[in-house]
Amino acid sequence: MFSFLGKIADLIIINLLVLVCSIPIITIGASWTAMYYVTVKMVKNEESYVTRDFFKSFKQNFRQATVIWLINLIVLLVLGADALIIRNGLMKNLPQAFIVAMGIFAFFIVAIMVFVYPLLSHFDNTIRNTIKNAFLLCIGNFPYTLMFIIVIALPFVVAFLTNAGFRLFPVFLLIGITGPAYICSFGWKKIFDKLDPVPDPVGENDGKQEEETTETE
Repeated sequence: MFSFLGKIADLIIINLLVLVCSIPIITIGASWTAMYYVTVKMVKNEESYVTRDFFKSFKQNFRQATVIWLINLIVLLVLGADALIIRNGLMKNLPQAFIVAMGIFAFFIVAIMVFVYPLLSHFDNTIRNTIKNAFLLCIGNFPYTLMFIIVIALPFVVAFLTNAGFRLFPVFLLIGITGPAYICSFGWKKIFDKLDPVPDPVGENDGKQEEETTETE
C-alpha cells in the first residue's frame, strides 16, 4: 500500500514538473523526455529521486529534445492547417486517395512523436538516428504503437466527448500526463529490454545506452 501511494505521489510530482517546464512551449520535448526517463525507472523498480532524475534528463537531453520537438511542432502545424483547409472546403475536388494518404502520414507523425522521446531518454544517438529508429520501431512494434496512442489520447478524448474537461481538470493537473506515461512505460520496458545488448551498470553512461540503428524484421 505504501509503495503504491509512494508511486502515486511521485507521478503527481512529475506531472507538475512537466506542466511547469512545458510553459515556454519550446521545452515540451525536453519535459516529455525527462518524464519518460523517470517513469521507465519507476517501472523497472530502480532507485529514483524523481525531481533530481527529472532535471538530470531534462538538462542532458535539452538540445536534442528541443530540436526534435520544434520539427514535430512545425509538421503538426502544417498538417493542422491542411486539415482545416480540407474541412472548410477551401480545396475542392481533392482526390479521396490524397486525403487517405494524408491521414496515414499524420498517423505515423504522431506515432514517431510517441516513440521518439522515450527513445531519447534511454539511448545516446544522433537526432537523425533517433527519429529514424522511432519510425522503424513504431512499425516493428505496431500493437504497442496503437496501445501507446490510445492510452495517451484517451483522457483527452473522454474529456472532449463527455464535455467534462472542466470537471476533469484537477485530475489532469495531478496525473493526466504521467498516468498514461507510466502505463506506457511497461511497454517501453519490454521494448528496451529487447534493444539493450547488455544491462547498463549502475552509474555508467548516465543511465543511457549506446543505440544502434534499429532494423525491423
